[in-house]
Amino acid sequence: MLYEPPAGGVEPYRSPGHEQDFIDCVRKRKDPILCIDAGHAVCTLCILGNIAYVLGRKLRWDPKAERFLDDAEANAMLSRPNRAPWRI
Repeated sequence: MLYEPPAGGVEPYRSPGHEQDFIDCVRKRKDPILCIDAGHAVCTLCILGNIAYVLGRKLRWDPKAERFLDDAEANAMLSRPNRAPWRI
């Protein structure tokens, strides 16, 4: 079902999709529809929720350090080993 704004409402920006939006932004040197900080926050929340679900417990998060507090098992789930020869 296509969203229709209510009477007197404002038509929202219709994104061509985040991938295409990114490519368009690089070409036109403009900002994407979703700013990088908001995208990072949304992605982080999804990852944290999945880790808490898998571990089956509440977790405490330090947003500045981007690490779990006193939980090595949860912190180990924040990344995975890189395939050789790639490294960060």
